[in-house]
Amino acid sequence: MKTINRFIVPLLLTVALAIMGWLVLRTETDVLYRLQELSLWLPTRHFFETSIIYPGGVLTWLSAFMTQFFYHPLLGMTLMLICWGLIMILLCWQFHLRGPWRLLALLVPLALLACLVQTGYWLYYMKLQGHAWVPTMGVLLSCLLAIVHLLLPNRWAKLLWLLVVGLLGYPLMGAWWVLAVALMIVPRHLRMDKAEAINVAIGLALVILVPPIMVQQFYGQVQLDTAYLAAMPSFQFGQTDCNEYRYAYYALASAFVICAVPGLIYRNSEPAYKELRLSWVVSLLCIALACWGVTKRWERDTNFHKEVAMNNAIERLDWEGVLRISLDQEMGEPMPPTRVMVMMKNLALFRLGRIGDEMFRYPEGAEQQHAPWQVRMTQVGGKLLYYHYGKEGFCYRWCMEDGVEFGWSVDVLKYMTKTSLLTHDWEVARKYINILKKTLYHKEWAEKHEAYIQHPELMAEDEEMKPIIPMAAFPDRLDGDNTLVEMYLLKTFSSGHGAEPRYQEMTLICALIMKDIDLFWPRFHQYLNMHQKEEGFHVPRYYQEAAYLYSMLEPQRPSDLWPGLTNAEALQRVPFDESVKQSYQQFMDFNVQCGSMTEDQKRVAFLPQFGDTFYYFYFLRRNQKTN
Repeated sequence: MKTINRFIVPLLLTVALAIMGWLVLRTETDVLYRLQELSLWLPTRHFFETSIIYPGGVLTWLSAFMTQFFYHPLLGMTLMLICWGLIMILLCWQFHLRGPWRLLALLVPLALLACLVQTGYWLYYMKLQGHAWVPTMGVLLSCLLAIVHLLLPNRWAKLLWLLVVGLLGYPLMGAWWVLAVALMIVPRHLRMDKAEAINVAIGLALVILVPPIMVQQFYGQVQLDTAYLAAMPSFQFGQTDCNEYRYAYYALASAFVICAVPGLIYRNSEPAYKELRLSWVVSLLCIALACWGVTKRWERDTNFHKEVAMNNAIERLDWEGVLRISLDQEMGEPMPPTRVMVMMKNLALFRLGRIGDEMFRYPEGAEQQHAPWQVRMTQVGGKLLYYHYGKEGFCYRWCMEDGVEFGWSVDVLKYMTKTSLLTHDWEVARKYINILKKTLYHKEWAEKHEAYIQHPELMAEDEEMKPIIPMAAFPDRLDGDNTLVEMYLLKTFSSGHGAEPRYQEMTLICALIMKDIDLFWPRFHQYLNMHQKEEGFHVPRYYQEAAYLYSMLEPQRPSDLWPGLTNAEALQRVPFDESVKQSYQQFMDFNVQCGSMTEDQKRVAFLPQFGDTFYYFYFLRRNQKTN
């Protein structure tokens, strides 16, 4: 039986870690990749010195170093699992866990898993450098320091090590240093001897006195009331205190307490370990409760994961992938899309040249992001959209604001590089390229874009920049968007004028989306004049539907297409598809049949048959908030 227990528990713990890693990679691969894009680590003295100006700087520096390995999610997650496995070994050693009681060590990795997967939209708002790795590195370093204390030969050496860690650990580890001290002063049994009591008293004194003294003497930029929160994630957004995100950290602290209990009770009582039934039942029950807690904290918002996945697909220029993700039913429970999802879908269709025929075939909506605060599009997709639509000034502006507010990241530096290249600010671009060349995984990207400084003509051949250059040639005024990215783009393009075909079509699309008849007609007229002589030209479906609907709504209005004729008379000259006319008539006939319904009821009744028409969008998509 002893032999079985000796091997079955490590096997179970290994299998549990493998399952945890598989679950994360199955559902969070895009989030892991995005984590390293929104982080930065540089092998420079300046970067290190910048990191250590706050308590816990070495810990956050190490955490940022580990975060970059999420560039390959499998590699990054494997490294994290190895750290979790090492933590469990150290915990069993520290707390003298034997037999099935060793299963309790799994509680700590489960709590660390909850810290990782609960992030959600904090991904964009977290100011703590390397925040995804900070809990794991904080626990691992604390356990290593405690094991050194455990291995020292006598109490005087242990006391000296406690003093060293107690006095120097806070600048290195911040608030996680408290855990290291706590592990060192845990008594060997419930009835402490005099030496252990002194040890506990000294440890408590260090915990109480060191942070405020350190902050007052060396960290003038840190407020005294936050001294015990250094290197800890802050879940405060403005006046909103998001305390539910701290539950995983409370669970982490509880896990250490639970792991300490068997050792305190049974450390010198060998027969207790033979009571396998009790140890198995208690251990498995604790693990089951912990697993339930992880599932409750796991961020499973479908739209959040789709937003991140669509963002990553756009960075790969996988436009078809963006469309697949927007329709993917396997990513979670179907729900109306957020506005940034709709805009990324429209960008993909625009790049593929199919927006006029397919825009309303994909889900529409204005679902709010699942977060306790109002998430702004400027954080979750604004820079990307401004960049691809040629609004480089606004892209650069929000990159600068994000860098100052939330810290510099690979993502921000890449966009600042590309916008500087497109606006021919060569020396500015070189500055960001030189930074990116020092990174582990983005050196090749930086060297590719460095060539554009000496040879700007190469940008016209770049797959990503080629369609942006014509859009960026038109006025890019840095006025005010009030963080309303979509509304700003709609108003800017719908009132714009240009002879470049792609830019002109965007003015038509935005006028159509805004349902502005007066803006639509001149842009539709210009679109026809620019393309009608092209061989095989066919007016896209939704442009036809909008023109036909507006003509039917105002039949006596003077035609914008044929001066001297009314809309009703002009209808006879426009080659509308028969399917456009038929769908309009069917829509109106069905509307008569549903005459007694409210608008909300009609919105549901019309959706199966007419949800992919402009008629549905015009009449039944109302008061849709943009952001």
